[in-house]
Amino acid sequence: MTRTRGATIVFAALVAAAAFPTAARAECYLEGVASLEEIAGGWTIHEDLRVVKQVDSAPYEKGGVGNWFVDRETTTLPMCSVFDDLGGYSLRSYMLQPVVTKSQVRICQATADGGSVPFVPKDAKPRPADTAYEVYLPYDRPYAGSCPPAPPAPDPVPRLR
Repeated sequence: MTRTRGATIVFAALVAAAAFPTAARAECYLEGVASLEEIAGGWTIHEDLRVVKQVDSAPYEKGGVGNWFVDRETTTLPMCSVFDDLGGYSLRSYMLQPVVTKSQVRICQATADGGSVPFVPKDAKPRPADTAYEVYLPYDRPYAGSCPPAPPAPDPVPRLR
């Protein structure tokens, strides 16, 4: 392969990664951990995105008095679970690099009298009773503070000037 052709391939890959960022993210593949015979025999793979961390910014008003938001950074860990032809969990299962996403989350909605109330999305569903002790539940949560949010506490240590 010529040097020019190699540079062209690398450039095309970089352009594709920039144009389609989700395509650049790694995904679970069965072909790397099971033979073609095992795959033909019924081996499967399941990708599970586990939320392992969520960090919210300080609340801020946007779009009028009473509308409050936080910037949320969510870290998920892709777990690639491999199952053999009998449905048993395989020790060939693996994890991928964590994926960090950032989003703006509405926490409070303005009311007609100038106040605010907690914002509940239209597609919100109540938590099923059988998930009360789910390990990852505290991370995938709605805002639990007051509306409007309380102002931040003063710094107990004065800053030196």
